Amino acid sequence: MEFSVTDWLRQDASAGPSAASRANGSMSMPHQVFCWSRQSEAEGGQYLYGEAGALRTLRPDVDNGLAGADLNAGYPAAWVRKSDPDDAVPVEVILYGAAYGGVPMEATTVVTFRNNLNKLLLTPLQPRDAWVIDGAWCGSALYLDIVKRPGQQQAAPGTDPDRFTYYGYKFEALATEAADQEPSGVVDSTGEFAIMVQMRLGRHFVTMAAETDAWEPPPPGLVVPEDGSADYVGYVELKTFVIPVGDRAHERLLRDKYPRWWLQSYLAGVPTLVLGGRDRGGVLREIRRLPVTRLPAMAAEGGVPFDAARMLRFGDAALDRMSAAAASRPGEHWRFEYDPARCVITGSVVPDGKLPERVMAALAGEGGAGGEEAGEGVEGVEGGGVAEGGEEGVEGDAQQEGQHEGGGGGEYDEDEGY
Repeated sequence: MEFSVTDWLRQDASAGPSAASRANGSMSMPHQVFCWSRQSEAEGGQYLYGEAGALRTLRPDVDNGLAGADLNAGYPAAWVRKSDPDDAVPVEVILYGAAYGGVPMEATTVVTFRNNLNKLLLTPLQPRDAWVIDGAWCGSALYLDIVKRPGQQQAAPGTDPDRFTYYGYKFEALATEAADQEPSGVVDSTGEFAIMVQMRLGRHFVTMAAETDAWEPPPPGLVVPEDGSADYVGYVELKTFVIPVGDRAHERLLRDKYPRWWLQSYLAGVPTLVLGGRDRGGVLREIRRLPVTRLPAMAAEGGVPFDAARMLRFGDAALDRMSAAAASRPGEHWRFEYDPARCVITGSVVPDGKLPERVMAALAGEGGAGGEEAGEGVEGVEGGGVAEGGEEGVEGDAQQEGQHEGGGGGEYDEDEGY
């Protein structure tokens, strides 16, 4: 399989705002259908399906209580890192969760973690970034598995990328802990909270799981029904950024960060970004709140527009080609790779690949992430009303950016976890 990104972009530009292109560039509102928590490694690292215990709550004074905080505090001694930073959560975890929660999957045509969609849909805007995604067609759906990016290595302790990654985790900790917490306290990045959502992306019905950073309770006077029937969604993404100095730095922020922030949050239905603006020494100087749906307009107002609908159209088209290829040889392990030198996505069968076998075993109810303890004590969060925690605490200095998506087990990626 070969899918030319260059050819698609040319055809998309020539098509204009036709009814068909608009339909294929649409996405329904993500609907939360399940959640889980993963314990920290110190607690055992078990998956607890239906539980929101790992969800962090945003500090009430986050908007004015963090100015002057030093993100270097505790680095590196107080940082509890993942024992295996390259450990990627397998797609089976979604299937175990769906089975445990009774999530309807009959209409689903794509099952994936958000990480894969982030990489795929950003391709038109980030054509120099290579990526790899594994997939398999089983039954009537394409199952996508996270693959570590080619050549990617964990940053060594003491280096700038490593410190910037810590800044993201540290900001998450500061923004969600009690105001009187010790500033140099432990920063444990091995636990996670994740939600499972379902939505329609163009012609595809997607079941997707994603980490998110925190939950903000509803304002006083707003009553949220326990059945989750209210429209209030309190999830927030927490990120840090270097406060830009000068027009070029501001343009770079709008060009490089806003599309990523928009896509990551929009895919999961997270409505709000809480940003910690820092100086180059790692000290927080300001807190900003940005509504996710306004990011494309804000970038355009700053003179650096990006076409959000085109990203969705591209994702729909690429998933079409990937699904067709995998469906032509069902039950086989496919590897999809984007080659920046050729601007082409290729797909080929991996000899002796185990992904289909793993997926079929999970669908049959064999095994189960987290063992028998997974899902016990279920006081779960479902629907749109409550709870999410840990995905991308962003950090960056010019070309050296260390970003993370928080939580334990997601692929360590410069831009997001899973």
